[in-house]
Amino acid sequence: MTVPTDDDLDARAARVLAGGATHVARSYRPAIHVERARGARKWLVDGRELVDYTMGHGALLLGHAHPAVVAAVDRQLHEGTHFGAGSRLEVEWAERIAAAVPSVDRVRFTSSGTEATMLALRLARAATGRDIVAKIAEHFHGWGDSVVAGLGPAGAPLLPSGVPGAVGETVLVLPSLAPEVVASALRAGDIAALILEASGARFGWLPLPPEHVLEAARLCGEAGTLLVVDEVVTGFRVGRDGMQGRLGVRADLSAFAKVVAGGLPGGAVGGRADVMDLLAVPDDETGERFVSHPGTFNANPLSAAAGIAALDAIESLGARTRAEAFAAALEEAWGGEIAAAGLGGRVWRLSSIVHLSLDDPAADARLGIRMREEGVDCLRTSAFCSAVHGDADLERSVAALRRALPRSVSVGA
Repeated sequence: MTVPTDDDLDARAARVLAGGATHVARSYRPAIHVERARGARKWLVDGRELVDYTMGHGALLLGHAHPAVVAAVDRQLHEGTHFGAGSRLEVEWAERIAAAVPSVDRVRFTSSGTEATMLALRLARAATGRDIVAKIAEHFHGWGDSVVAGLGPAGAPLLPSGVPGAVGETVLVLPSLAPEVVASALRAGDIAALILEASGARFGWLPLPPEHVLEAARLCGEAGTLLVVDEVVTGFRVGRDGMQGRLGVRADLSAFAKVVAGGLPGGAVGGRADVMDLLAVPDDETGERFVSHPGTFNANPLSAAAGIAALDAIESLGARTRAEAFAAALEEAWGGEIAAAGLGGRVWRLSSIVHLSLDDPAADARLGIRMREEGVDCLRTSAFCSAVHGDADLERSVAALRRALPRSVSVGA
């Protein structure tokens, strides 16, 4: 059998995949095509090996193909992949989430993080009887119409192509989470929900002052506005109870995905019983505030099995502690390389997520590509560290940055 190259697959993908990819963040060139992955490494179709810091866009705190998750999914494959009914697994999965996050009384599963934020906002609108939701500029909550406003660069249209202008009448984009900004937005009493990344935009790339999050929660409570915390990336990664636990804030509703599903498709909304119970089907289905929520693959047995296995393994193996220790070492080492190169830039960290930025925008834009060429795959220039990254990965990652930095600064390299 002839083994295809990345170039071969790139050409074929361009013919059959819209845009040549299946995710906007994977639309870079030159593209890569992964054949398999295990632990902290992945191998391309041509055999090249990469240290992986994309880690399933942050879903794989345990690394690729963790034995506990693989065994759970394999076992469930032989028992059935879709029952068209409730299951023991979905109950046990929800119990683990509710036990871990104090703000969660009830759980409803979805198939993705985007669906989780969409459902959370629909619940908030139903619970409050208000139409408008507020969000913070640059905070990412998936690709639903209500949350894509305010994601573009300065001067870009409020809403991206394909989103009706009328949506803009139901979304208020706040320039910041400064208390005076939030207070002004909530003063009219017409905001159903304030949704935010409590880590700051892009999972801590633009950190928020903790006191701003706490004050926003207080102001929401006074205004009858529900606080929706997007824990899609941070949930179960930065702490058992996510950013809410780190900051001491209690959301009315929370959105989860990624780590919670153990690397398989899955998401969840959790929150106050009185709000979540709007999902309960009334006897005549004409309840004024009833929120209907179907979804063929919600809590499917494979995702539930993977989620349970992953959440259990994270706790029993001390996965967060291991990942954070590695991330701290990577943060220090990469910071040293930037300083040694005499380049303006910085490296910082949120738990097990390491961010790297160069002051020169052009060099910064090239750095992720250069790192990939040197055998290290980051999500742009952010690194999701796992419990299975080790000394060899650290050594290789430092050497890759050392080689990539001058090549990023030099246009022709």
